[in-house]
Amino acid sequence: MRILKNIVIILFIVADTFIATNVFSQNAEDTTDHLFHDDLLNHLVGKWNVTSFAHGSPFTAVIDAEWVLHHQYLHIHFKGNEVVPWFGVPMEYEEFIGYNHNQNRYVVNGVSIEGADDYEGFCYAYRNGNEIKLMQKINATSDTTIVQRMIWNPEYGSWIIQSRPEVAGKEGKLFLDMKLTPVKQQSK
Repeated sequence: MRILKNIVIILFIVADTFIATNVFSQNAEDTTDHLFHDDLLNHLVGKWNVTSFAHGSPFTAVIDAEWVLHHQYLHIHFKGNEVVPWFGVPMEYEEFIGYNHNQNRYVVNGVSIEGADDYEGFCYAYRNGNEIKLMQKINATSDTTIVQRMIWNPEYGSWIIQSRPEVAGKEGKLFLDMKLTPVKQQSK
C-alpha cells in the first residue's frame, strides 16, 4: 500500500511539473518546428508610430518589427525623427529578441548610435502576462541596471515602453516613456 501511495505522489509531482512548465513558458504555441514562437511579441510585428518623452524632452519615431533569421529573432528597428541634443543626431537602434528555451528567458541583442562604451547591447528579459521586463547593466563597471518594461495593451492595440534606472535593487525615476500606435495602412 505504501508503494502505491508513493507512486501516486510521484505521478502528481510529474503532472504538476508539466502543468507549471506550460503556464510559465513564453507562450502556449507549438515549438516542435524549432522556431521561436511568441504570442506576445507577435503583437509587435509591423510598423509603429512612436511618441515619447526621454529625459524630459518630447520625441517622435517609427519602429519596424519583423521575424527574421528563420523565425529565431524578432528584429526591431527604431528610427527617431528629431535630433537628440546630447547625441547631435536622431536616435536609432536595432534589437534582436530571441528566446533561450533551456534557460526560460528572452535574450536581447542590441546596437545603437551610442556605441559600445556605455551600452553593451546585451541583456536578458522575462515575461509576466502582457509585459516583458528587460534588465541591462549599463556597463561592466557600473552598479546601475536599466529596467525596461514593454507592455502590450490589447484593449487599445498599443504598446507602452518605459525605462528606469535601478540601483541597489530600487527603481528610480522614469526617464523614458514611449507609446507605440500602429501605422494605419492607406487603402488603394
